[in-house]
Amino acid sequence: MKKVRENGIDGFGGLVSFIGLAVACFIIWLATGLATSWLIATLLYVAMASCFLYTTLIGKQKIWDQQLPQITLSTDTRALDIGCGHGMVLFKIAHRLPAGGHITGIDIWRQQDQTNNNVVVSSLAIHNVKPKAGRQQSLREIARVLQPGGQLVIADLGFSCNAYRQELTRLGFHDIQVTGTGINGWWGGPWMPTLVLRAIR
Repeated sequence: MKKVRENGIDGFGGLVSFIGLAVACFIIWLATGLATSWLIATLLYVAMASCFLYTTLIGKQKIWDQQLPQITLSTDTRALDIGCGHGMVLFKIAHRLPAGGHITGIDIWRQQDQTNNNVVVSSLAIHNVKPKAGRQQSLREIARVLQPGGQLVIADLGFSCNAYRQELTRLGFHDIQVTGTGINGWWGGPWMPTLVLRAIR
């Protein structure tokens, strides 16, 4: 039986960039007669690549392990994972769902009807929708498919979550909370954090 891979490396290009810059700085360090500044630059990019790799393989799982127990699940739960990728969050919710509950994962925005959900989650996906108007449309679709009183949990890059808060407020969501995730959500360092946005429809 084939094992389903629930996790993968997000933003692979970013990781490759950090590693490439580390290698380039290391070569320059050797070529310049072991100049200290190039060694420091090499170590900095190695640290950033290590931080990125930790977040994508371990940290994001820890983030959702902290968030999911706060979501009320019942036999009537209908949940939707937007941008489910390999299905890490989808499978974590499925393991917690009582018999009768249901979760659907989508990785492209389709026109098919996904209404009357009482839980919607999204992990590091909506910021990939371009341009900004597309992200706003995604949030409007979330509002459309989430039933009144339903729970929304989005984990995404920090610069995105603040914009999401404004749009969700305009769409009538309430109890909107944005919290940090610490080192578990650093994409190369604290200047690129993952934030978690929780709201009620």
